Amino acid sequence: MSESNHEETVENVAASIEDLLRMGIIKIDDSSVVGHEKVILTAKFSFILSKMMADPNVEKDKQQALLKALYYAFLIYLDDELKLPRRLTMALANDIEKFQDASQVSKFVRRYVMVLYNILREARL
Repeated sequence: MSESNHEETVENVAASIEDLLRMGIIKIDDSSVVGHEKVILTAKFSFILSKMMADPNVEKDKQQALLKALYYAFLIYLDDELKLPRRLTMALANDIEKFQDASQVSKFVRRYVMVLYNILREARL
């Protein structure tokens, strides 16, 4: 990875973390070790995700299944907590799935889901 690509990736991750903080999906947990704050999921988002993970069809140890659960939890959060109109949320989901890489929105949502996935992975270590 070239230095400019690395820098762009870091900027994208930082922007995604900032967006997720503003949406209330993640928060800074400074209750552990002083000087070693970590990012965690908020209780509201964790609750939605836990309901998704409770589905017996979700294979909890599979990366793709977890990414899919995070994606759906993200969309549910937009609807339930941010009060995005349901029809708008559904249209957003349809466009994300239909246009995938051609859509700027898809790229943002994929970044959000990957950041959430990495937060979960770090929490499990």
